[in-house]
Amino acid sequence: MLDTVDDPKRTFSGLTVEAVAAYGNGKFANYQAAKREFSHAHVLEIDVNGQGIGNAGDFEAGDMPASHAGSWAKGRIAAGIHRPVIYFSVSSWRAIMQSLKAAGLARHDVRIWTAHYNGKAHLCSADCGFGVEGAANATQWGSPQAPGTLHPPFAGRNVDVSMTGADFFGGAHAPGPGPRPTPTAAPQFPGRKLRQPPVMTGEDVRTWQVQMAHRGWSIVASGSYDAATEKVCRKFQTEKGLEVDGVVGADTWQAAWTAAIT
Repeated sequence: MLDTVDDPKRTFSGLTVEAVAAYGNGKFANYQAAKREFSHAHVLEIDVNGQGIGNAGDFEAGDMPASHAGSWAKGRIAAGIHRPVIYFSVSSWRAIMQSLKAAGLARHDVRIWTAHYNGKAHLCSADCGFGVEGAANATQWGSPQAPGTLHPPFAGRNVDVSMTGADFFGGAHAPGPGPRPTPTAAPQFPGRKLRQPPVMTGEDVRTWQVQMAHRGWSIVASGSYDAATEKVCRKFQTEKGLEVDGVVGADTWQAAWTAAIT
């Protein structure tokens, strides 16, 4: 998932855009522009000043305080938003959870979107510290605010990059004229790493190729892991902040089913 305070069309030019978070209010309001340009993608609308709009709330310095997260989410749920998104720095984990509890909300009533800029695609968990329990539903891992955390093709752009869990958009209202199916869970990693040369063949190769084609990548589901497939793999790994080695290991396999647009 990508977001920016600038013009989304210009900033995301040349990138594969599966999901966008955009501002519905405040001085960087760009939600309408993002919705028009990326009608094929999931587009979150972020409320930064507590007007009670959209399906995501920004709870960080300069926007809404963490203590208001629970009441904001409760209001959006009452307005018909299913599992509104709470965005905040991972260092505010305890404060956010306290606010949700005070509002009578359970963890599963919302989707948690953390910011933790370590330059690696991940979903915040106990390994991140800060009192995190369980795991975030999405994590913003790269940003121009944290020099060195953005790698090609994101480097040099005013863009924040997030990893989203497989169920992140399953509970959101889908854009466009009809509903989008919930992304399916990844089939079990086959146990062998897919690579070339020599060219590897098999149903595991075909399964990964089919899923990548389903995501919109230009790839032939031939069942053979050839040079063209490796090229797609490397581009996909770059986009997702994974190790770029052209090998479909467990992480690259799982990422192919993470927040896929179906």
